[in-house]
Amino acid sequence: FGVAAPKDRYGAVRNYLETHPGDSGIIYCLTRKQVEEVCERLRADGFSVTRYHAGLSDDERRRNQEDFLYDRAQILVGSNAFGMGIDKSNVRFVLHYGMPKNLESYYQEAGRAGRDGEPAECILYYSGQDVITNQFFIENNQDNQELDPMTRMLVQERDRERLRKMTFYCYTRECLRDYILRYFGEYGSNYCGNCQNCLTQFETVDVTAKARALAGCVSACRQRYGINVILDTVHGANTAKIRQYHMDENSHYGELSKEPVYRLRQILNELQVREYLYVTADTYSIVRLLPKASELLDEDGTMLMKMAKEEKRILKAAKEKTKTKTSAAAKDLSNEEAAVFEKLRALRMELAKEHKVPPYIIFSDKTLIQMAMEKPSNKEEMLAVSGVGESKFEKYGEPFLACLAER
Repeated sequence: FGVAAPKDRYGAVRNYLETHPGDSGIIYCLTRKQVEEVCERLRADGFSVTRYHAGLSDDERRRNQEDFLYDRAQILVGSNAFGMGIDKSNVRFVLHYGMPKNLESYYQEAGRAGRDGEPAECILYYSGQDVITNQFFIENNQDNQELDPMTRMLVQERDRERLRKMTFYCYTRECLRDYILRYFGEYGSNYCGNCQNCLTQFETVDVTAKARALAGCVSACRQRYGINVILDTVHGANTAKIRQYHMDENSHYGELSKEPVYRLRQILNELQVREYLYVTADTYSIVRLLPKASELLDEDGTMLMKMAKEEKRILKAAKEKTKTKTSAAAKDLSNEEAAVFEKLRALRMELAKEHKVPPYIIFSDKTLIQMAMEKPSNKEEMLAVSGVGESKFEKYGEPFLACLAER
Protein backbone atom coordinates (compact mmCIF):
# COMPACT_ATOMS: atom_id res chain seq x y z
CA PHE A 1 0.00 0.00 0.00
CA GLY A 2 1.11 3.56 -0.69
CA VAL A 3 -0.22 7.13 -0.82
CA ALA A 4 1.17 9.97 -2.94
CA ALA A 5 0.06 13.58 -3.43
CA PRO A 6 1.78 14.60 -6.68
CA LYS A 7 1.30 18.03 -8.22
CA ASP A 8 0.87 16.32 -11.61
CA ARG A 9 -1.35 13.33 -10.93
CA TYR A 10 -1.49 12.14 -14.53
CA GLY A 11 2.29 12.45 -14.87
CA ALA A 12 2.77 10.31 -11.74
CA VAL A 13 0.46 7.61 -13.10
CA ARG A 14 2.13 7.63 -16.49
CA ASN A 15 5.55 7.33 -14.85
CA TYR A 16 4.30 4.38 -12.80
CA LEU A 17 3.03 2.59 -15.92
CA GLU A 18 6.26 3.28 -17.80
CA THR A 19 8.24 1.61 -15.02
CA HIS A 20 5.89 -1.39 -14.89
CA PRO A 21 5.82 -2.56 -18.53
CA GLY A 22 4.06 -5.83 -19.18
CA ASP A 23 2.01 -5.61 -15.97
CA SER A 24 -1.78 -5.75 -15.91
CA GLY A 25 -3.59 -3.27 -13.68
CA ILE A 26 -6.64 -1.17 -12.86
CA ILE A 27 -6.85 2.61 -12.49
CA TYR A 28 -9.89 3.78 -10.52
CA CYS A 29 -11.27 7.30 -11.08
CA LEU A 30 -13.92 9.20 -9.11
CA THR A 31 -16.05 10.36 -12.05
CA ARG A 32 -17.03 9.17 -15.54
CA LYS A 33 -15.47 12.32 -17.01
CA GLN A 34 -12.18 11.49 -15.31
CA VAL A 35 -12.30 7.92 -16.66
CA GLU A 36 -12.71 9.26 -20.19
CA GLU A 37 -9.93 11.83 -19.84
CA VAL A 38 -7.38 9.47 -18.30
CA CYS A 39 -8.15 6.67 -20.76
CA GLU A 40 -7.87 9.02 -23.73
CA ARG A 41 -4.54 10.46 -22.56
CA LEU A 42 -3.05 7.03 -21.85
CA ARG A 43 -4.15 5.75 -25.25
CA ALA A 44 -2.55 8.80 -26.89
CA ASP A 45 0.65 8.03 -24.97
CA GLY A 46 0.74 4.53 -26.44
CA PHE A 47 -0.55 2.39 -23.57
CA SER A 48 -2.76 -0.66 -24.04
CA VAL A 49 -5.86 0.61 -22.25
CA THR A 50 -9.64 0.37 -22.16
CA ARG A 51 -12.40 1.99 -20.05
CA TYR A 52 -15.40 1.05 -17.94
CA HIS A 53 -18.15 3.15 -16.34
CA ALA A 54 -21.93 3.12 -15.99
CA GLY A 55 -22.41 5.65 -18.79
CA LEU A 56 -21.29 3.21 -21.49
CA SER A 57 -23.68 0.88 -23.28
CA ASP A 58 -24.03 -2.67 -21.97
CA ASP A 59 -22.30 -3.99 -25.10
CA GLU A 60 -19.30 -1.71 -24.75
CA ARG A 61 -18.93 -2.42 -21.04
CA ARG A 62 -19.01 -6.16 -21.69
CA ARG A 63 -16.57 -5.87 -24.62
CA ASN A 64 -14.13 -3.69 -22.68
CA GLN A 65 -14.28 -5.93 -19.62
CA GLU A 66 -13.53 -8.98 -21.76
CA ASP A 67 -10.62 -7.17 -23.44
CA PHE A 68 -9.13 -6.65 -20.00
CA LEU A 69 -9.87 -10.19 -18.75
CA TYR A 70 -8.44 -11.77 -21.89
CA ASP A 71 -5.31 -9.55 -21.78
CA ARG A 72 -6.19 -7.84 -25.04
CA ALA A 73 -6.01 -4.60 -23.03
CA GLN A 74 -3.30 -4.40 -20.39
CA ILE A 75 -4.85 -1.58 -18.32
CA LEU A 76 -8.44 -0.81 -17.43
CA VAL A 77 -9.45 2.71 -16.39
CA GLY A 78 -12.76 2.52 -14.56
CA SER A 79 -15.17 4.03 -12.09
CA ASN A 80 -16.33 2.20 -8.97
CA ALA A 81 -18.89 0.49 -11.24
CA PHE A 82 -16.08 -1.87 -12.31
CA GLY A 83 -14.95 -4.89 -10.39
CA MET A 84 -17.83 -6.83 -8.88
CA GLY A 85 -17.33 -10.49 -9.66
CA ILE A 86 -13.95 -9.87 -11.33
CA ASP A 87 -11.40 -12.51 -10.32
CA LYS A 88 -8.54 -11.80 -12.74
CA SER A 89 -5.58 -13.32 -10.92
CA ASN A 90 -2.66 -11.46 -12.52
CA VAL A 91 -3.61 -7.85 -11.67
CA ARG A 92 -0.25 -6.48 -10.52
CA PHE A 93 -1.41 -3.02 -9.48
CA VAL A 94 -4.45 -0.98 -8.55
CA LEU A 95 -3.96 2.78 -8.79
CA HIS A 96 -6.54 5.18 -7.40
CA TYR A 97 -6.68 8.40 -9.42
CA GLY A 98 -8.34 10.08 -6.49
CA MET A 99 -9.48 9.15 -3.00
CA PRO A 100 -12.55 6.87 -2.66
CA LYS A 101 -15.34 7.99 -0.34
CA ASN A 102 -14.65 5.38 2.33
CA LEU A 103 -12.26 2.62 3.38
CA GLU A 104 -14.84 -0.06 2.63
CA SER A 105 -14.73 0.86 -1.08
CA TYR A 106 -10.97 1.36 -1.07
CA TYR A 107 -10.16 -2.02 0.47
CA GLN A 108 -12.55 -3.84 -1.84
CA GLU A 109 -10.97 -2.21 -4.90
CA ALA A 110 -7.43 -2.74 -3.60
CA GLY A 111 -8.22 -6.42 -3.12
CA ARG A 112 -8.43 -6.95 -6.88
CA ALA A 113 -4.62 -6.88 -7.08
CA GLY A 114 -2.33 -9.84 -6.46
CA ARG A 115 -4.92 -12.59 -6.24
CA ASP A 116 -2.37 -15.11 -7.54
CA GLY A 117 -0.28 -14.54 -4.41
CA GLU A 118 2.49 -12.71 -6.26
CA PRO A 119 3.61 -9.18 -5.26
CA ALA A 120 1.19 -6.38 -6.12
CA GLU A 121 0.89 -2.67 -5.36
CA CYS A 122 -2.05 -0.43 -4.50
CA ILE A 123 -1.21 3.27 -4.64
CA LEU A 124 -3.63 6.11 -3.92
CA TYR A 125 -2.92 9.45 -5.64
CA TYR A 126 -4.52 11.95 -3.29
CA SER A 127 -5.59 15.57 -3.74
CA GLY A 128 -7.51 17.88 -1.41
CA GLN A 129 -10.04 18.32 -4.21
CA ASP A 130 -11.00 14.65 -3.75
CA VAL A 131 -12.55 15.50 -0.37
CA ILE A 132 -14.73 18.19 -1.96
CA THR A 133 -15.78 15.84 -4.78
CA ASN A 134 -16.77 13.10 -2.33
CA GLN A 135 -18.60 15.57 -0.10
CA PHE A 136 -20.62 16.60 -3.16
CA PHE A 137 -21.47 12.94 -3.83
CA ILE A 138 -22.60 12.50 -0.21
CA GLU A 139 -24.76 15.63 -0.21
CA ASN A 140 -26.37 14.74 -3.54
CA ASN A 141 -26.79 10.99 -3.03
CA GLN A 142 -30.03 9.92 -4.73
CA ASP A 143 -30.00 6.39 -3.28
CA ASN A 144 -31.69 7.37 -0.03
CA GLN A 145 -34.70 9.34 -1.29
CA GLU A 146 -37.16 6.84 0.19
CA LEU A 147 -35.83 7.50 3.70
CA ASP A 148 -37.46 9.99 6.03
CA PRO A 149 -35.52 13.26 6.55
CA MET A 150 -34.12 12.28 9.96
CA THR A 151 -32.82 8.91 8.76
CA ARG A 152 -31.39 10.47 5.62
CA MET A 153 -29.55 13.00 7.79
CA LEU A 154 -28.10 10.19 9.94
CA VAL A 155 -26.94 8.30 6.82
CA GLN A 156 -25.24 11.45 5.53
CA GLU A 157 -23.51 11.97 8.86
CA ARG A 158 -22.29 8.36 8.81
CA ASP A 159 -20.96 8.83 5.27
CA ARG A 160 -19.18 12.05 6.29
CA GLU A 161 -17.49 10.21 9.16
CA ARG A 162 -16.38 7.44 6.81
CA LEU A 163 -14.97 10.05 4.44
CA ARG A 164 -13.10 11.60 7.36
CA LYS A 165 -11.48 8.23 8.21
CA MET A 166 -10.57 7.74 4.54
CA THR A 167 -8.95 11.18 4.52
CA PHE A 168 -6.95 10.33 7.64
CA TYR A 169 -5.59 7.26 5.82
CA CYS A 170 -4.00 9.65 3.33
CA TYR A 171 -2.42 11.67 6.17
CA THR A 172 -1.20 9.01 8.59
CA ARG A 173 2.48 8.29 9.15
CA GLU A 174 1.66 4.93 10.74
CA CYS A 175 1.59 1.55 8.98
CA LEU A 176 -1.03 1.76 6.21
CA ARG A 177 -1.93 -1.91 6.41
CA ASP A 178 -2.40 -1.63 10.15
CA TYR A 179 -4.56 1.50 9.74
CA ILE A 180 -6.92 -0.47 7.47
CA LEU A 181 -6.99 -3.49 9.78
CA ARG A 182 -7.73 -1.33 12.83
CA TYR A 183 -10.55 0.37 10.94
CA PHE A 184 -12.16 -3.06 10.46
CA GLY A 185 -11.56 -4.08 14.09
CA GLU A 186 -8.34 -6.10 13.81
CA TYR A 187 -5.23 -5.09 15.75
CA GLY A 188 -1.66 -5.98 14.83
CA SER A 189 1.86 -4.74 15.44
CA ASN A 190 1.56 -1.39 13.59
CA TYR A 191 4.41 -2.50 11.32
CA CYS A 192 4.00 -4.59 8.18
CA GLY A 193 7.46 -3.82 6.74
CA ASN A 194 6.00 -3.53 3.26
CA CYS A 195 3.81 -0.42 2.92
CA GLN A 196 5.00 3.03 1.93
CA ASN A 197 5.13 4.28 5.52
CA CYS A 198 6.98 1.24 6.82
CA LEU A 199 9.51 1.67 3.99
CA THR A 200 10.04 5.36 4.81
CA GLN A 201 12.68 6.41 7.31
CA PHE A 202 11.02 8.68 9.86
CA GLU A 203 12.39 10.76 12.68
CA THR A 204 10.31 12.04 15.61
CA VAL A 205 10.17 15.83 15.63
CA ASP A 206 8.79 18.22 18.25
CA VAL A 207 6.24 20.34 16.35
CA THR A 208 4.57 21.82 19.42
CA ALA A 209 5.28 25.46 18.57
CA LYS A 210 4.07 25.12 14.98
CA ALA A 211 0.98 23.13 15.97
CA ARG A 212 0.18 25.67 18.69
CA ALA A 213 0.49 28.53 16.18
CA LEU A 214 -1.91 26.81 13.77
CA ALA A 215 -4.47 26.04 16.48
CA GLY A 216 -4.02 29.54 17.90
CA CYS A 217 -4.67 31.08 14.49
CA VAL A 218 -7.94 29.12 14.23
CA SER A 219 -8.92 30.32 17.69
CA ALA A 220 -7.94 33.96 17.06
CA CYS A 221 -10.11 34.20 13.93
CA ARG A 222 -13.01 32.67 15.87
CA GLN A 223 -13.05 29.50 13.74
CA ARG A 224 -14.42 31.24 10.66
CA TYR A 225 -12.10 30.20 7.80
CA GLY A 226 -10.82 27.23 5.84
CA ILE A 227 -7.49 25.43 5.65
CA ASN A 228 -5.86 27.58 2.97
CA VAL A 229 -6.67 30.84 4.77
CA ILE A 230 -5.18 29.48 8.01
CA LEU A 231 -2.02 28.30 6.23
CA ASP A 232 -1.63 31.56 4.30
CA THR A 233 -2.07 33.54 7.52
CA VAL A 234 0.61 31.77 9.59
CA HIS A 235 2.89 31.79 6.54
CA GLY A 236 2.47 35.56 6.16
CA ALA A 237 0.92 35.62 2.67
CA ASN A 238 -0.04 39.07 1.35
CA THR A 239 -3.06 38.15 -0.76
CA ALA A 240 -6.31 40.00 -1.47
CA LYS A 241 -8.26 37.37 0.50
CA ILE A 242 -6.00 37.71 3.56
CA ARG A 243 -6.42 41.49 3.50
CA GLN A 244 -10.17 41.24 2.88
CA TYR A 245 -10.59 38.95 5.92
CA HIS A 246 -8.20 41.14 7.98
CA MET A 247 -6.15 38.03 8.69
CA ASP A 248 -3.00 40.14 8.37
CA GLU A 249 -4.14 41.53 11.75
CA ASN A 250 -4.34 38.02 13.28
CA SER A 251 -1.94 37.64 16.20
CA HIS A 252 -0.32 34.62 14.49
CA TYR A 253 0.12 36.28 11.07
CA GLY A 254 3.54 35.43 9.64
CA GLU A 255 4.57 33.49 12.74
CA LEU A 256 5.64 30.48 10.65
CA SER A 257 6.86 32.33 7.55
CA LYS A 258 10.12 30.36 7.41
CA GLU A 259 8.37 26.96 7.33
CA PRO A 260 7.53 25.38 3.94
CA VAL A 261 3.79 25.42 3.32
CA TYR A 262 3.74 21.68 2.55
CA ARG A 263 5.20 20.97 6.00
CA LEU A 264 2.62 23.22 7.68
CA ARG A 265 -0.11 21.36 5.80
CA GLN A 266 1.29 18.05 7.10
CA ILE A 267 1.12 19.36 10.67
CA LEU A 268 -2.42 20.67 10.17
CA ASN A 269 -3.44 17.29 8.76
CA GLU A 270 -1.90 15.58 11.79
CA LEU A 271 -3.90 17.90 14.06
CA GLN A 272 -7.03 16.55 12.38
CA VAL A 273 -5.93 12.91 12.73
CA ARG A 274 -5.27 13.43 16.45
CA GLU A 275 -8.61 15.20 16.85
CA TYR A 276 -7.32 18.61 17.93
CA LEU A 277 -9.05 20.15 14.89
CA TYR A 278 -11.68 19.12 12.42
CA VAL A 279 -12.80 20.51 9.07
CA THR A 280 -16.52 20.88 8.45
CA ALA A 281 -18.12 19.16 5.46
CA ASP A 282 -20.32 22.14 4.60
CA THR A 283 -20.38 23.99 1.28
CA TYR A 284 -17.52 26.11 2.63
CA SER A 285 -15.17 23.92 4.67
CA ILE A 286 -14.23 25.61 7.94
CA VAL A 287 -11.47 24.64 10.40
CA ARG A 288 -12.89 24.17 13.90
CA LEU A 289 -11.31 23.47 17.28
CA LEU A 290 -12.16 20.30 19.18
CA PRO A 291 -12.10 20.17 23.00
CA LYS A 292 -8.72 18.40 22.92
CA ALA A 293 -7.17 21.54 21.36
CA SER A 294 -7.14 23.17 24.79
CA GLU A 295 -4.36 20.74 25.77
CA LEU A 296 -2.21 22.06 22.94
CA LEU A 297 -3.01 25.72 23.48
CA ASP A 298 -2.05 25.29 27.12
CA GLU A 299 1.62 26.19 27.57
CA ASP A 300 2.30 22.72 29.03
CA GLY A 301 0.96 20.82 26.01
CA THR A 302 3.37 19.12 23.60
CA MET A 303 3.08 17.43 20.21
CA LEU A 304 5.59 15.06 18.66
CA MET A 305 5.19 13.94 15.07
CA LYS A 306 6.88 11.54 12.67
CA MET A 307 8.55 13.35 9.77
CA ALA A 308 10.06 11.67 6.73
CA LYS A 309 13.85 11.71 7.04
CA GLU A 310 14.37 10.21 3.62
CA GLU A 311 11.82 9.83 0.83
CA LYS A 312 12.29 6.12 0.38
CA ARG A 313 8.81 5.36 -0.87
CA ILE A 314 7.28 2.26 -2.32
CA LEU A 315 7.82 3.84 -5.74
CA LYS A 316 11.58 3.56 -5.22
CA ALA A 317 11.40 0.42 -7.30
CA ALA A 318 10.81 2.64 -10.32
CA LYS A 319 14.44 3.79 -10.26
CA GLU A 320 15.73 0.26 -9.96
CA LYS A 321 13.70 -1.33 -12.73
CA THR A 322 15.31 -2.04 -16.06
CA LYS A 323 13.65 -1.49 -19.43
CA THR A 324 12.76 -5.18 -19.72
CA LYS A 325 9.20 -6.14 -20.63
CA THR A 326 9.16 -8.84 -17.96
CA SER A 327 6.28 -8.71 -15.51
CA ALA A 328 6.97 -7.40 -12.00
CA ALA A 329 5.84 -10.79 -10.71
CA ALA A 330 8.92 -12.34 -12.37
CA LYS A 331 11.46 -9.76 -11.21
CA ASP A 332 13.49 -12.30 -9.22
CA LEU A 333 14.16 -14.53 -12.25
CA SER A 334 17.54 -14.67 -13.93
CA ASN A 335 17.80 -13.25 -17.46
CA GLU A 336 17.57 -16.75 -18.93
CA GLU A 337 14.56 -17.67 -16.78
CA ALA A 338 12.87 -14.37 -17.61
CA ALA A 339 13.25 -15.10 -21.33
CA VAL A 340 11.65 -18.54 -20.83
CA PHE A 341 8.84 -16.95 -18.81
CA GLU A 342 8.06 -14.55 -21.66
CA LYS A 343 7.94 -17.45 -24.15
CA LEU A 344 5.51 -19.27 -21.87
CA ARG A 345 3.35 -16.15 -21.60
CA ALA A 346 3.23 -15.84 -25.38
CA LEU A 347 2.20 -19.49 -25.70
CA ARG A 348 -0.45 -18.99 -23.03
CA MET A 349 -1.90 -16.07 -25.00
CA GLU A 350 -2.09 -18.19 -28.17
CA LEU A 351 -3.87 -21.01 -26.34
CA ALA A 352 -6.22 -18.56 -24.63
CA LYS A 353 -7.32 -17.19 -27.99
CA GLU A 354 -7.72 -20.71 -29.37
CA HIS A 355 -9.79 -21.93 -26.40
CA LYS A 356 -11.58 -18.58 -25.92
CA VAL A 357 -10.71 -18.27 -22.23
CA PRO A 358 -8.81 -15.60 -20.25
CA PRO A 359 -5.05 -16.40 -20.15
CA TYR A 360 -4.97 -16.74 -16.35
CA ILE A 361 -7.55 -19.54 -16.59
CA ILE A 362 -4.97 -21.67 -18.42
CA PHE A 363 -2.08 -21.10 -15.99
CA SER A 364 -1.38 -18.22 -13.60
CA ASP A 365 1.79 -16.13 -13.79
CA LYS A 366 2.90 -17.89 -10.60
CA THR A 367 2.68 -21.26 -12.33
CA LEU A 368 4.56 -20.01 -15.40
CA ILE A 369 7.31 -18.58 -13.18
CA GLN A 370 7.77 -21.96 -11.50
CA MET A 371 7.89 -23.63 -14.93
CA ALA A 372 10.54 -21.15 -16.08
CA MET A 373 12.63 -21.86 -12.99
CA GLU A 374 12.25 -25.65 -12.82
CA LYS A 375 11.89 -26.39 -16.57
CA PRO A 376 9.91 -29.67 -16.25
CA SER A 377 10.67 -32.07 -19.11
CA ASN A 378 7.92 -34.69 -18.71
CA LYS A 379 4.40 -35.15 -17.37
CA GLU A 380 5.50 -36.24 -13.91
CA GLU A 381 7.69 -33.17 -13.43
CA MET A 382 5.00 -30.91 -14.90
CA LEU A 383 2.40 -32.21 -12.44
CA ALA A 384 4.74 -31.26 -9.59
CA VAL A 385 4.41 -27.60 -10.60
CA SER A 386 1.94 -25.66 -8.44
CA GLY A 387 -1.24 -24.98 -10.40
CA VAL A 388 -0.87 -27.92 -12.83
CA GLY A 389 -3.32 -30.76 -12.26
CA GLU A 390 -4.29 -33.79 -14.35
CA SER A 391 -7.13 -31.91 -16.06
CA LYS A 392 -5.03 -28.90 -17.00
CA PHE A 393 -2.16 -31.07 -18.14
CA GLU A 394 -4.49 -33.01 -20.45
CA LYS A 395 -5.74 -29.73 -21.96
CA TYR A 396 -2.56 -27.69 -22.14
CA GLY A 397 0.42 -29.64 -20.82
CA GLU A 398 2.02 -30.90 -24.03
CA PRO A 399 2.39 -27.49 -25.75
CA PHE A 400 4.12 -26.12 -22.66
CA LEU A 401 6.46 -29.12 -22.43
CA ALA A 402 7.34 -28.59 -26.11
CA CYS A 403 7.98 -24.88 -25.48
CA LEU A 404 10.25 -25.68 -22.52
CA ALA A 405 12.16 -28.24 -24.58
CA GLU A 406 13.08 -25.60 -27.17
CA ARG A 407 16.58 -24.15 -26.93
